[in-house]
Amino acid sequence: MEMNDRTEQAEELWDDLPTDSQHETLWEAEGTELAVRQLMDQLKASEEKQQGLMKKQLLFTRIFAVSNCVLVLLVLIFVAGVLPRLTTALDKATESLVKVDGALDDFGKVFDNVNSLVDSSSKAVEQTMDKVDQMDIESLNNAISDLNDVVAPMAEFFGRFR
Repeated sequence: MEMNDRTEQAEELWDDLPTDSQHETLWEAEGTELAVRQLMDQLKASEEKQQGLMKKQLLFTRIFAVSNCVLVLLVLIFVAGVLPRLTTALDKATESLVKVDGALDDFGKVFDNVNSLVDSSSKAVEQTMDKVDQMDIESLNNAISDLNDVVAPMAEFFGRFR
């Protein structure tokens, strides 16, 4: 019965075509009607296959659209959950950097103070060395020797009272 329906549909299609002598001659030729019917059947099968593929394409397009919506939703949830914590962490990092910057400034001041202390100490050492260089070591040794000669008898005298 299905074959009869197809035949009727095919004949309806041919009825719409203009009728001229060449068409009628081809139509009446032996095997032409069978070939046309086979071509019509192939076209119908091709159309059914194409519709099946289009239905699959529609299904996959819907799946793709839903998965994209889910992905966008996940990204929004991630951003909404992570962004506040991220800004808090960045604020804390900024505060820490400000404190480190202040500590570096203080360290620079301490370093400058140490440099000035070292400079003043080196100046004092230099002045002391200049004074030592100016001293007459030979006469100092002679004075110490003379003092020793004077103090030795006194030490002997006081050592007896012990």
